[in-house]
Amino acid sequence: MNINEQVKRELIRNDLEHVRYQNGQIKDALSTISNLQIEIVAEIKRAEPRSKRELEILLSTVDEAIDRTYAAMAMESIGSLTEFAVAESQAVSTISSNVFRAPIAPKILPRSVALEIVETTLAPNDALGTTITDRWSRQRDGTKGNIRDGLNYAIQNDQTLDDMLRIIRGNRALQFRDGVVAKSKRGAEMIVRTATDAVTNSARLATYKRNSDTIRGIQANAVLDSRTTVLCRTRNGYAWYLESGKPFRGTPISFPGTPPWHFNCRTTLAPIFKSLEDLQSVLDPELNEEIVKRGETFPIDGKPAPTPSFKTTFDAMSESERRSILGPGRLKLYNEGKITLKDLVDQQGRQLTLKELKARYGTKDAD
Repeated sequence: MNINEQVKRELIRNDLEHVRYQNGQIKDALSTISNLQIEIVAEIKRAEPRSKRELEILLSTVDEAIDRTYAAMAMESIGSLTEFAVAESQAVSTISSNVFRAPIAPKILPRSVALEIVETTLAPNDALGTTITDRWSRQRDGTKGNIRDGLNYAIQNDQTLDDMLRIIRGNRALQFRDGVVAKSKRGAEMIVRTATDAVTNSARLATYKRNSDTIRGIQANAVLDSRTTVLCRTRNGYAWYLESGKPFRGTPISFPGTPPWHFNCRTTLAPIFKSLEDLQSVLDPELNEEIVKRGETFPIDGKPAPTPSFKTTFDAMSESERRSILGPGRLKLYNEGKITLKDLVDQQGRQLTLKELKARYGTKDAD
């Protein structure tokens, strides 16, 4: 194990703390939306609209409540994530220093830079990505539209007040999972998770660049379980040079930008510190002795942390595990040697559909 692997392991421990932070943020967001539901239900009961005109008056009041609620949620999200970005930068510095037993990455993000990161980071960082504030705005507009459509349907079909309330709250028989508010809650949870992961990686990358005198590269670290996408499994362990974004040997693509690479992406970026020789040329001479000692335990070779390839990991799984990841159609193509795991993702990082794979390889029967 080299020292970069040890740093990566300690950062993974820190990632577990992120889950606890996310859960707290999700709990607060869901509580806020529950309070919004109470307010909307009370307005519907008060108005009991029976005509389009009465409904429009009601919707004007409901829209105001939604605007107020989501504006507060967005503001709270930006403030909390800004403090989180500063804390994450400090965590990277502290963890790295603890592993090296020397202040190897002492430059952390000031709050002004952290705020800029939160305001400009895309969540997720792909073709669908928007800023965190815009993401909350879209969620707000979606909630408004769903309520408007649902209540319009109720008026047009002469439904009862109870029917209108079920549109908002959902049906008890379905544990209220089908209501407009339940959909809004699922959307809010997705925003919180994706935004937290976006800020984590953007704050880390900015911290690494502030410490580029000791850090030479970055490495993708995916959480490998049944929920992990083929894209992240494929990119797990990929490494790039910090300044240029060019790939280390063994990595087939240039740096695609910071994760998250899709909604609910959990991949993070770990630092690749320079070799012992390079570090000694830039560090205070008084630290060199500590660094040399640490290098006796963990080689300081400037190389990415060793990571088993996706193929090695995948081939060691059971048939059922592999089927859950690829699906039966893609797994059949893979088992027959008609595709490789890299074939499942195109050059832009987009996962190919089974139909596209069949067309590419001339396979007619793979389901």
